[in-house]
Amino acid sequence: MIKAVKLKKIVIFVILFLIIFSIFYYKNFLFGNNISKNRSENKIEDRLNDLKNYKAELSITVTSNKTQNSYEVLQEVKEDYSMQEVKAGEVVEGVKIELNQNHLKISNSKLNLEKVYEDYHNLLDNSLFLNTFVADYENSENDSSYSEENGEVIFEVSLNRSQNTYIKYKKLHVDSKTGKPTKLEVKDNTKKETICIVYNNIELKQL
Repeated sequence: MIKAVKLKKIVIFVILFLIIFSIFYYKNFLFGNNISKNRSENKIEDRLNDLKNYKAELSITVTSNKTQNSYEVLQEVKEDYSMQEVKAGEVVEGVKIELNQNHLKISNSKLNLEKVYEDYHNLLDNSLFLNTFVADYENSENDSSYSEENGEVIFEVSLNRSQNTYIKYKKLHVDSKTGKPTKLEVKDNTKKETICIVYNNIELKQL
């Protein structure tokens, strides 16, 4: 009789232990993973938001079927203002493009030329700008993904609706520690690289 009572207590204890363990495990599995996932997603979202307002010195290499051209460029984006100035590069050296809201100004300090266009909307839709990459990445019509390897977060996007066969895929490399981009690759519909941007120096600014 005594043995039966002890056995019954042991069985009850084991059952209670299993129930408590199951509840604890379920909570950690259900809620713990969601917290981790949300934190990860929030961190990625923060990294992308940081790229919408910046000033950078970069090297751009443009590759076509027959030629390859390199440029040194100063670039700045903040709120409704966007600017790109070519510091070095054949033919276009000295060209500066500024878009303030819908007003576009193109100037060349070397040739002392300046032209202003009103109600211009197209400059910000430019694959050379980081805020354009972020917009493409966040566009639900495109296929987007990210991964982490070799101390970098790598963002990739496929431009499903793009009519430009030379700009179909983009890959952005971001340093995991600093949160700063190091390289942006743009590829055509055959996944051949057409534009490569190396960020020599970049300052990210809070919106």
